[in-house]
Amino acid sequence: MTDAPTPPAATGSASPSPPHTHGGWRGNIRLAADVVNTLAIPLATLGATIVGVHLTNSLKEREIAIATQNNVQALRNQREQSETALRSAMFKELVGPLLQNETDGRSSGAQADLPRAQRLALLAELLTLNFHEHFELGPLLRYVDTLPGQTEDARSRLRGTARRVISRQLAPMLAAGDGASGPHPGFLEISLNSAIGEPPTTLQSCALSGTAAAPTSGPFTLDCSSTAVGAPLQVTSPDGRDRLQVAFRAVSWADQTVGVYALVLDRNGAREPNTPPIEFTLSPYSFPFSDNTLLSSGNRFGVYLTRLDAIPDVARIMRLSFVWFPRDFVPPRERPLDIDLSPAPPSPPRS
Repeated sequence: MTDAPTPPAATGSASPSPPHTHGGWRGNIRLAADVVNTLAIPLATLGATIVGVHLTNSLKEREIAIATQNNVQALRNQREQSETALRSAMFKELVGPLLQNETDGRSSGAQADLPRAQRLALLAELLTLNFHEHFELGPLLRYVDTLPGQTEDARSRLRGTARRVISRQLAPMLAAGDGASGPHPGFLEISLNSAIGEPPTTLQSCALSGTAAAPTSGPFTLDCSSTAVGAPLQVTSPDGRDRLQVAFRAVSWADQTVGVYALVLDRNGAREPNTPPIEFTLSPYSFPFSDNTLLSSGNRFGVYLTRLDAIPDVARIMRLSFVWFPRDFVPPRERPLDIDLSPAPPSPPRS
């Protein structure tokens, strides 16, 4: 029988596969350069688009802000013009009847039913509430208060209106404090206690009683009578530059008036030789914006009647507010002076 062919014997191991070829670091650099070259134009276009959109939006927002500001200013101007026209018409309507006399005829409407004194009190009350920042209304209010035939009810309403205005005008000055806790450095409360046994028409003087030395901080309580004797009242400005000795005399409880006499003291407590005394009459119609005293140092102060407590046969008390104005506060009716108040440099000595 024939033999089967035998397969050829395996000769050695299998031949190795061909090795993979790599370009090394030069190939990586070439590949990165190709990628950057391919994406450069799209990236530049995208960046330019983003910058352009941002600039466009910024310009639009700025234009919108400017247009909004212009619209707000235009509306504010229109409102001020409307309020000015309204106040002008109101001022003419209120002042006209006040300047008329008995022979000029009576006004028409509901006011025609009132007697002249009461009608003028009502008009003066409206004038005070609406124009107290622009005019010095104290003389007019005192005139209306003392008109013959004026009723106690109308006089009480007029004085109550004046206290409301005083509170309004004091508010911005008291709000200008440093915000620290404790009493306000520029505000002092003074109480004048009347001797109840004396009639209200008797003129009285007020003084600190039972005190050997004059106190320098408040609140203060002064006893008032026709024979009051005591230590003088002394107050010091918040910055310590001014010191005043204040006396209250000729106090009339019937008219609610107080005579104020103040002396400016030096550091030793003696009277300043070159400063005249300060004297004025405080009334229910003394307002902060018009009735105040400016000292040579630049400090400004005022005294105002803020409350009256009267219980028949029990007590009569006047509450006064002594106020040092803020250093940079200028009343609306005054214009700041563009004057350099700093002391001049000393001249060189002569040879």
